[in-house]
Amino acid sequence: MTTIIDVAKKAGVSKSTVSRVVSNKGYVSQETRQKIEKAMHELGYIPNMLARNLQSGLTKTIAFISHDFNQHTSIFLNAFTKTALNHDFYVNLYVTGGDKDKELDALNLMKYKQVDAIFIFTRSNSWDKIIPFKKFGPISTWHRIDSPDIYSSYVNQYESYLMSLEFLLTRGYQSIGHILGDENNKNTIARIKALNHFYDYHPELKKDCDWIFINSSHLNTGRDIAKKWASSIHKPDALVFYTDFIAAECISELQLLGIKVPEDLGIMGFDNSTISEIVHLTTVDCHLETQALNCFNYLNSQLKQLDFKPKDITQDLVIRSSTK
Repeated sequence: MTTIIDVAKKAGVSKSTVSRVVSNKGYVSQETRQKIEKAMHELGYIPNMLARNLQSGLTKTIAFISHDFNQHTSIFLNAFTKTALNHDFYVNLYVTGGDKDKELDALNLMKYKQVDAIFIFTRSNSWDKIIPFKKFGPISTWHRIDSPDIYSSYVNQYESYLMSLEFLLTRGYQSIGHILGDENNKNTIARIKALNHFYDYHPELKKDCDWIFINSSHLNTGRDIAKKWASSIHKPDALVFYTDFIAAECISELQLLGIKVPEDLGIMGFDNSTISEIVHLTTVDCHLETQALNCFNYLNSQLKQLDFKPKDITQDLVIRSSTK
């Protein structure tokens, strides 16, 4: 088996000079580098990446854990990966399908030093199950969790949801339907709190419980909501969705049903994803890119013992033609 010493002898240089070329650290003249690379090629030398990782203590790889891969995941993963690449880290996606054991398998990768850190996009296990893995390396998430063990980059969903409802009221919408996510999700809990406070602030408005949908995360939710609206006698004049994708899906189905947006029904989403621009959707920009940046920078700072200061995240209303 060819070693770094064999390469050094053939190139007529020191072992440390070959090491600098292999690790791409330290100065080596272009002429010397070419000699070393030629020797490596002729000898068929392949650098031992595992040994290099053991020396540095890092695999330079982060695990990105998600239930599935969809349009929402891709936005966050793209931003997270771009930031990671800028710091010479790789990102491996682990899709668990919501299986708790598969999620634990992915978390164990950090225990066995196959990855340096973990980012959790969607989880299956309780935080009590996940937190003990912190002793093997840093963990971050965009889910709301108040814990000294796991960093969370989240936005205040209470404020953003209340802002969206107040906006719709100023545009003349008096009856609003709400399509929310998992009832155990802290973002959903915050939005329900904002929803209840909104109706407390405005007793002149009726809170129609028939148009408050929770756990509406299954396939075709947007299309099902559109069909329900079209067939209902008592219809809200605006619908607010917890994510742009489901809102866009609803708009698509409404068009097939001959229902005009916003003339017949106002539609509002959340996240300001690419799809919201395509369908001209009014939405709230929660700056997913900044959330992803903060989550990666936290992991990087923990691994390299650097100071960490998260960037502030704002919540901005983006008004497009899906509302009056």
